[in-house]
Amino acid sequence: MALKGIVLILLTLLLVSKTSANTDLNTSTVVWHTELQSALVLAKKEHKNVIVMVGEDNCRWCVKMKKQTLSKSCVQKKLQNYVLVSVKRSDKYAIKNLQDFDGIIPSFFFMQANEEPLDSIVGYFTADDFLRYIEEVEEE
Repeated sequence: MALKGIVLILLTLLLVSKTSANTDLNTSTVVWHTELQSALVLAKKEHKNVIVMVGEDNCRWCVKMKKQTLSKSCVQKKLQNYVLVSVKRSDKYAIKNLQDFDGIIPSFFFMQANEEPLDSIVGYFTADDFLRYIEEVEEE
């Protein structure tokens, strides 16, 4: 009887942890990679450009960007055209390849698969503003 109770508690905790993780970028309809170099290889293979988001879990603007902008279906539809990478500001190895990163988060870097920078932006954006910005980058 005690074993069943423990198993039930563990299953409940697992369910709760999965439910609370819905704000994570990895639960969206698009795939967010966490390693830039492998994402660049994939981008070359798929002939796509790359968007890198630099943030932190405890950054309120990063969380707001994820919840209110990146989770919108219209944004996710546009992001399907890119290879996406999400890295933490604290990951010095990951951010050393990002030109002109000044430590401000959230930051977004747009680049070609060969690491040629296209543009970058810093801060929180509404879904409409973020989509407009992506369209401007695509037009350049």
